[in-house]
Amino acid sequence: MRIFNRKSNESRRIYDDSRFDEGKTSTKDDLSRSEQGALDCEEAIMKDKERFGRVRNSLMKHLRARYGDEVAKRAQWRVNRRRTEGYFK
Repeated sequence: MRIFNRKSNESRRIYDDSRFDEGKTSTKDDLSRSEQGALDCEEAIMKDKERFGRVRNSLMKHLRARYGDEVAKRAQWRVNRRRTEGYFK
């Protein structure tokens, strides 16, 4: 017994794709928003390291909730990398 009809699934996929594009103005706006989020994360991490000597768990939880796990993790990695290469001396 065939439960799914291939043709209806294809038309539904096309409809869903068209709905996805309705609210977007351009990908450039999204890119700048994510870049700004990454810079905000890096700045917060650097201030936390200067003030406390480390990055607190509470700050990372906040950054992950606000910007996403990947953005916060990459920002922390970049700050740690710069620190080991001597940019903060």
